[in-house]
Amino acid sequence: MAAAEAKAGAAILTAAADLFGERGYNATTTRAIAERAGVNEVTLFRTFKNKQGVLRALSESWAGSMAGFAVGAVPAPEDTRGTLAALASMEVAQATAIGGVAIRLALDAASSPEVAEVTGDGSGANFAGLAEYLTARQAAGDLRADLDARVMAEVFFALTSTMVMSRQLLGGAQYEMSQDQVNAQALEIYLSGVLPKAGRS
Repeated sequence: MAAAEAKAGAAILTAAADLFGERGYNATTTRAIAERAGVNEVTLFRTFKNKQGVLRALSESWAGSMAGFAVGAVPAPEDTRGTLAALASMEVAQATAIGGVAIRLALDAASSPEVAEVTGDGSGANFAGLAEYLTARQAAGDLRADLDARVMAEVFFALTSTMVMSRQLLGGAQYEMSQDQVNAQALEIYLSGVLPKAGRS
């Protein structure tokens, strides 16, 4: 029974992400989510209580793949270059998978207290987690001390997840290059600015 409930819960979250991205939070009903998931609406209520509960579970499922939340789980955080490469790949993958719905929910948060209550601190906490890591690496001498770690964090996100989202909004880049090649070059652009001169080779 637990496996069936887990399967239904996963189907509900997938359906909700699709519908929130397509219609927005306010225009998406629990009935529509249940129908898209192929479950009874009662199952949705039993599992998540209400639509906001679905959004909360969805947000929590995304958090583990965001750089600022995941940085503590990186195997060798003292390897600054390797850690930033891993976090950049994670952010790009996350933005590729959920960028559209994330943008839609960010816009919905401005007019929906339910959305703002759930997502309000998520991006801020993600940002703060990365800035804290960058501050620690500055103290270790791995990153330039003359730069503000918060600016470094903001630029990191601009060159990873935000770049992917802008490509989604603009219909893709106008040149042929694999996402992995783009990721590698974006990371090199970032590192050329934040690493001390001795660490840029």
